Amino acid sequence: MRAVLRPLSTHTVFSPIETCVSVFVLATLAYFHILSGIKHSSFFASSQPPALRPTYARLTDGEWVAVSRHDWTEAWKHPGGSINALELQQVIFTLDDNAQASAPLDASSIAQYLVTELPGPSGKPYSSICHHSNSSESACFVNVSEPGSSPVLTLSFKPGTREDWLSVLRNEKSITVDGVKYDVDAGQESIREMKSSKWVAYALSALVLRFWELTKKADSLDILVVLTGYILMHLTFLRLFLSSRALGSNFWLSTGIFSSAIISFLFTLPLCRSLDIPLDPIALTEALPFLVCTVGFDKPLRLARAVMAHPHMLKPQEDGRMKTAGDVILEALDRVGNVILRDYALEIAVLFVGVNSRVGGLKEFCAVAAVSLAMDCVMTFTLYTAVLTIMVEVRRIKKVRDMSKSRSRSGSITAITANGTAVRSVLSRTSSKQNLVAQEAPKNLRERVTDSAIGVKGSFLKDGGKLQEAEENPMARLKLLLIASFLTLHILNFCTTLTPATANARHQRHPLATAPEVVTSRRVDITSPAIASVLSTLVVSESASYLVEGTEPVELIVKVAPPVYVRAIPTAAPRTAKPNTGEAFEDFMSSWSSLVGDPVVSKWIVALLAVSVALNGYLLKGIAAGSGLAAMRAVRDRGVRFRSRARSIVKIADEPEEEHSPAPVMIMASAAPVIEASAPVPVPEPEPAPVPRLPMSVLSRPLNLETVDKKLQDALPIRSPAPFEPITPQTPEVEPDQVEVRSLAECVDIFENGPRPVSVALKTLNDEEVILLCQTGKIAAYALEKMLGDFDRAVRIRRALISRASRTKTLENSAIPMKGYDYSRVMGACCENVIGYMPLPLGIAGPLKIDGLMYPIPMATAEGTLVASTSRGCKALNAGGGVTTVLTADGMTRGPAIDFPSIVRAAEAKAWIESEDGYATVKEAFESTSRFAKLQKIKCALAGRTLFVRFATRTGDAMGMNMISKATEKALEVLSHEFPEMIVLALSGNYCTDKKPAAINWIEGRGKSIVAEAVIPGKVVKSVLKTTVESLCNVNTKKNLIGSAMAGSVGGFNAHAANILTAVFLATGQDPAQNVESSNCMTLMEPTNGGEDLLVTITMPCIEVGTVGGGTILEPQGAVLDLLGVRGAHPTNPGQNAQQLARIVASAVMAGELSLISALAAGHLVRAHLAHNRSQLNTPLPSRPHTPGPEEAKFQLPTPSESDRSVASQAQGYVVEAK
Repeated sequence: MRAVLRPLSTHTVFSPIETCVSVFVLATLAYFHILSGIKHSSFFASSQPPALRPTYARLTDGEWVAVSRHDWTEAWKHPGGSINALELQQVIFTLDDNAQASAPLDASSIAQYLVTELPGPSGKPYSSICHHSNSSESACFVNVSEPGSSPVLTLSFKPGTREDWLSVLRNEKSITVDGVKYDVDAGQESIREMKSSKWVAYALSALVLRFWELTKKADSLDILVVLTGYILMHLTFLRLFLSSRALGSNFWLSTGIFSSAIISFLFTLPLCRSLDIPLDPIALTEALPFLVCTVGFDKPLRLARAVMAHPHMLKPQEDGRMKTAGDVILEALDRVGNVILRDYALEIAVLFVGVNSRVGGLKEFCAVAAVSLAMDCVMTFTLYTAVLTIMVEVRRIKKVRDMSKSRSRSGSITAITANGTAVRSVLSRTSSKQNLVAQEAPKNLRERVTDSAIGVKGSFLKDGGKLQEAEENPMARLKLLLIASFLTLHILNFCTTLTPATANARHQRHPLATAPEVVTSRRVDITSPAIASVLSTLVVSESASYLVEGTEPVELIVKVAPPVYVRAIPTAAPRTAKPNTGEAFEDFMSSWSSLVGDPVVSKWIVALLAVSVALNGYLLKGIAAGSGLAAMRAVRDRGVRFRSRARSIVKIADEPEEEHSPAPVMIMASAAPVIEASAPVPVPEPEPAPVPRLPMSVLSRPLNLETVDKKLQDALPIRSPAPFEPITPQTPEVEPDQVEVRSLAECVDIFENGPRPVSVALKTLNDEEVILLCQTGKIAAYALEKMLGDFDRAVRIRRALISRASRTKTLENSAIPMKGYDYSRVMGACCENVIGYMPLPLGIAGPLKIDGLMYPIPMATAEGTLVASTSRGCKALNAGGGVTTVLTADGMTRGPAIDFPSIVRAAEAKAWIESEDGYATVKEAFESTSRFAKLQKIKCALAGRTLFVRFATRTGDAMGMNMISKATEKALEVLSHEFPEMIVLALSGNYCTDKKPAAINWIEGRGKSIVAEAVIPGKVVKSVLKTTVESLCNVNTKKNLIGSAMAGSVGGFNAHAANILTAVFLATGQDPAQNVESSNCMTLMEPTNGGEDLLVTITMPCIEVGTVGGGTILEPQGAVLDLLGVRGAHPTNPGQNAQQLARIVASAVMAGELSLISALAAGHLVRAHLAHNRSQLNTPLPSRPHTPGPEEAKFQLPTPSESDRSVASQAQGYVVEAK
């Protein structure tokens, strides 16, 4: 159960508001999906005949003959010749029902308005789109019938212009002309065009009518079975209400269960549609009661009983803390979850029998019921558990409020004891007292009748909440019997409610349910008198125009559109009818829908909804935390530091206040004199009065308890100060001799038996008491952060522990800084056993132009002249146009050592890895661990029967040690499948090579391989570097090349590349230990441009840097990377930020190299260090004991001038480099 239900319910019970809102949003989407499917189905199609369609007629030999739409379209699309196309639109005016007794309606005024004043499409008048008889100068053809009850206006249009003009008319909706209001009637609405309330009413009426028709023609046994199902369904609802009332809820519990069932049903219908399970509305209506009885509500009620019967639902635990509502729900699930899950599985299994029965109708119903049960199971353990969590929180809040009201009415004074048992007893006594009062209170007649009819509210809780799990649930037995009976009746063909024969007969009796395409469409009748007279008038008009102009007559082809009805309402007519409330509501909803449909407003509504949900969840959690305030107060007052005060705190009694005092007056117990609280006044601190104290020990070590005291003081209620604690504007720091420490036994008891988690218990102990627990081995020093939950306090206590255990005992009060650092970024990532942080001076050299862009060079160092020297090199390089860099390789390496039983198998493994198939297999496994790890190459070397494999891969913007180690492990796992006898000796076999000087790094490269170049003009060499090109080249060759070769150096053909590289590494959060291989550098200088200028190149094949992970997560180092613009991963080109940082490092090394070689060539190095790097004033005296006698003179320090002269004299003949 824990593996199935815990992951499903853990999140919901601790985020109930968010869960409810998310489920309701999904349910809304499911509802819209269902609504769209219903509206587009033929089940609710209108039974009325379809709307009229246009008729097309051609005038042939003086008679109008119907033609096809294709003929009219051809005449329209290809005008000219002997055929003239036009459209006719009739507007029929009818009087309103309330104005039938008025005078006959005259349509001449409204006709004049429509022809001359109504703006056509795009603002064009009617005259520009009407049909002219023969020439463009003739008048439009317009026909108006005689005044009467329904006058008719006929308008002619050019082909393709009628629809636009008609849309303008319908958009007007209402027109007033000469005191008469004309309302344009919209065409017959389809079901998908109806508004919400109208559509619902129409759908319900259609469903009821069809159900009634089917009932009249159904068999008696079918009606009996369906009626029985509906009766049982309503009995299920009644049982749900009665059971919820027995659990103490008249409305909310039953509503929550019912809502969960409805939402699961909403999710079921779209899921069945996606699973191709047929859904017939009539069959679904017949099966609905059986579906409700199948799902039932016994399982949610069982879970609710387990929650309500939980011993810690309304009562605190033994330690006085209230168990969270989420833990209560999860423990109830642990208790009854297996039974609930078993019942769901059993019922779904029974329904699968019906699915496989091959009985038409029954198979579909069982499939729908099985899906519905599965969705109900999911909703029970998600939405329903969230609802129960909210109910538990609300009941706790109501319980605390009731207790507060009862105590305020009783006015009793209760002392709080040191161990907090008084509060718990008050909780228990209050609860018992309330129950007793509730039982003994006399009931009136209405309450007695209600209890007799529907049961006593909360009867289950009053009986002690004992679950009778041993007894079989009769409702569960009845539900299984109903399902079995239903399946038996259909399988044996005793009942045909859902069978195909019944469905076929149903469709044969009701042809309206067929597709609307088979219904014959109706067209406008051109033989009717109203249209025939207009067509005759059109013929006469056309003939007259031909006679006048003397042209040959042409054929006419006419499109006669369905008429448009306009209702005339005289404004003088009395309106006896009251305004239609439904229409007003529909107008309001339409306006609201258009407002919500606005793209800007809708986004704001969604944003406000999200903020509202977040705030409600936050407030509910805050209220839930406040509901256990009384119990938490008991835990808080158990602390020894406030025990004497807790004994004297009592409830506020009827004691007068001073007029000038804003603070409430509290009465102290008889153990102490009565003192009134007053506003803070700057008075001298009085001597503390002797107060009885518990035995304690006093330590002489200084301790800052400001943080602990502040938290405890904030949690205390407003009270009067004790005689020994006067109120001052600021709490004075605790003196060393006033630190109170409880005994080890008390501290151990609080640590082991205090409130959980353990960090809450440790908050009640001061620092000295935590140190005592650490010194006795109860808490490991390395686990202080985890145990305390406070990083700053853990660092402070660890400093004290290490200091007191050391020989010098100076760390606790040393100058190593500790405050103001974000230790949360350090823990688990950068350092362990933290006692503070080590600040380094951070300087900026440059800026330096690198590949056309200016970059500052950050350097963290404690060596004088290093930043200044590098800045001088940057100045010289910038004067020559900056530094140009190229990236020749980018790949981190890892070289494991693998042992084989013989050199033959080792050689075979080497050959397999280097083969195409082997390499492809290893590459696939290697790259499966990360989307950034792309294997570049593999280099193998064999030493005896040990195989060394050097993997090289790109690692994006990370330095990549962890990434390539993980990928290498996966590759070795695949390799072991091919060679099971192999043994991985070490994941890193020093064939990488990491943090050690090695020629393979120089040859093959590791990390980023950078080559940089710069040309410095000769005049800049002389003016800035104070030397010549010839001297620089000579010194560089003799020192960096020949001197390093004489020393047998590996990659050390440089002056001091490690100096600059390490300073940049420290500033940017890199691994300083990797300066060993990263500092591999070859500095080359040669004259160019005829010996006038200097060409400098730097080759650094293994710079190992990254902008993600490691020390880059620390905020100061990350800020330095922000300064360079390379922090984090590159958004579009992974690895580009780390590559740019490597280019900056190589360019900075070039600047430092150039400046130092220049100083050596000019002989300025010693003078610069003597002036800037001696730190004479800051050098302390030797930390050695003074010896009497003549020996003391040997160690006497010379004066500063003598020291300078002595060092300068010693430096004659050679150069002392800065280290």
